[in-house]
Amino acid sequence: MYVRFNVVKWLGDFVLEAAGELGEGLTCVVGPNGSGKTTLLKILAGLLKPDRGLVEHVGVKVKVYVGELYVPPDAAAVEVALAGRSRFSPTPVGRADVEAARRYMRLLEVEDLAERRWKTLSGGQRQRVVIAAALAAEADLLLLDEPLAHLHGDWRGRVMRILADYAAGRGVVVTTHHGDVLRCCHTLIALREGKMAWRGDPQQYAEPLDRACD
Repeated sequence: MYVRFNVVKWLGDFVLEAAGELGEGLTCVVGPNGSGKTTLLKILAGLLKPDRGLVEHVGVKVKVYVGELYVPPDAAAVEVALAGRSRFSPTPVGRADVEAARRYMRLLEVEDLAERRWKTLSGGQRQRVVIAAALAAEADLLLLDEPLAHLHGDWRGRVMRILADYAAGRGVVVTTHHGDVLRCCHTLIALREGKMAWRGDPQQYAEPLDRACD
């Protein structure tokens, strides 16, 4: 599968101009706040239409964008994880979907929280449940906006390694501000003021990276 794009999008005084191609594997998109990361992901997901240009999805049957996810405070964590099979999929939810949601919760070490209410979970626990929901969608193209928010300790590196493994045979794109995890990525895109300032191997990126993903 691959995604080819050449787009221009105006949002008030801000202009995003981006072109390139994404293939299988984990792609990281970095850049300062306001550089266009979220806008680019929403265009790739089809949630925003470019004002000029196009996006071509080849071999992509299901694409899912996950950013801010509203959750009722009394929802059980397993219900949130199951959103990856219900909210992001047109087919009815069955036993296999529940098993898949729990499998990804187990991978993120939150299955023991399955029956806990959302309001009782910490920020890091909530984030891992949301990531489990995203993975449970099993989309051909998965776009995650700041999935490492609220994660502490070694969980950022652990989540990125999970995403890198998950990206075998599919496309996964994440935005992040954390330079310590970029070695997990197969491809890196850097945005600056709405333009693609750099694209390539994260090992060759000029910004300092540490070894969280080695």
